[in-house]
Amino acid sequence: MIDPYRAGTWRGLPAICLLLTLIALLPLPAAAQMSASPYLDARVEHDSNVFRVPNSEPLIIANGDPTLADWDQKYIAGVNATYLWSQQKLTALLEVRKQDFDHFKDLNHYEYLADIGLDWKLTSLVDGLLDYRQEKYMAPFYLGDSLNLALDVDRRVVGKANINVASDWRVETGLSYRYLQAPLQFYPDFDQREFDTHVALDYLGAAYFTYGIAYDFISGAFDNAPNVGNYTQNGLGLTAKYTVSALTTLNAQLGYSIRDQTNTGTSRVSAITGEFKYTRQLTGKTSVNLDLSRNVNSYLAGGASEVDTIVNAGALWQATYKIGVDLNAGYTHSSFVGQAIPGSNVDGRVDHFPTQSIDLKYQMLRHLWVKAYFNHSARSSTYELYNFSDTIAGIEARWTFNP
Repeated sequence: MIDPYRAGTWRGLPAICLLLTLIALLPLPAAAQMSASPYLDARVEHDSNVFRVPNSEPLIIANGDPTLADWDQKYIAGVNATYLWSQQKLTALLEVRKQDFDHFKDLNHYEYLADIGLDWKLTSLVDGLLDYRQEKYMAPFYLGDSLNLALDVDRRVVGKANINVASDWRVETGLSYRYLQAPLQFYPDFDQREFDTHVALDYLGAAYFTYGIAYDFISGAFDNAPNVGNYTQNGLGLTAKYTVSALTTLNAQLGYSIRDQTNTGTSRVSAITGEFKYTRQLTGKTSVNLDLSRNVNSYLAGGASEVDTIVNAGALWQATYKIGVDLNAGYTHSSFVGQAIPGSNVDGRVDHFPTQSIDLKYQMLRHLWVKAYFNHSARSSTYELYNFSDTIAGIEARWTFNP
């Protein structure tokens, strides 16, 4: 049997474009509304360490070129569309991107993004979501072991259905499927397939406060590389949400996850997992946010597992209705477990990855905003090969064709 996903990385995109066209041609019932917002985006930036290597030696060995830095330009053409009728909401996003490099011209490439989602509601008791997303993008060099251009194709299908029981209880269910084509240096057909089942029960009876229990089961597989195998993951957690008007929101989950995988040398990974999200509107112009999380994830370059502990904090200052400043700082601690793909450095590896960024956005005209940004990251690892420091500075402009 022929796998339809392997027939080409662009398979599925023509169907999405056709569906968007059909949506645009749909007759509008009296109670329906449709809006579309096309946009053009251009960005130019300087990257001090394109390949995220510790120094120029790996580049000299790979291609005889010691250059670390480069200028690149990225161009985006896209459209956001919304179709509303009755209690239903259909949204669509389509982007085509082009990225060019001045020195490393072998990295020049095209990307795309297509996303169609339906927020549906049958009655006041039953609602849900159906979403399909497909994206082609350049794989980040810091996640792999290659200095060559690799274009990942990521497809996701998500379905959710929620039922309000009486006035105090809500049952949430979800199914998702992900198919990721992520070519590696010696395994160009490497991919990952993953199914996720989610069930949660929430109590809504307390003022400003919602709490409950959630269970997730994940079944996945790595394909087209030696020694990789299937994996399953079970996660159980307690959830809580606290909301006071639009000023303060708090979301928390604390649980435990167990992941079993064959052919990795370490068959079981278990960890306390969870997430804590906090947002606060301090004044009419200033807001802050904090996000803490710990999860068991897949390490694609090794066909194995990793436990990630992440802290992100940010502040947004809207100085005037035209000028906004966004500050963010983050830190990721990654512990890698098991090793499947030969040559990958996984077992015993620990990474420390702090990041900082600042964005200055100016609404120049009604349809045009300009943003200057600065990002810095530095990773230190128990494997010296994965140490690097990188600084990116750039400017971006977007024109939106709003009615």
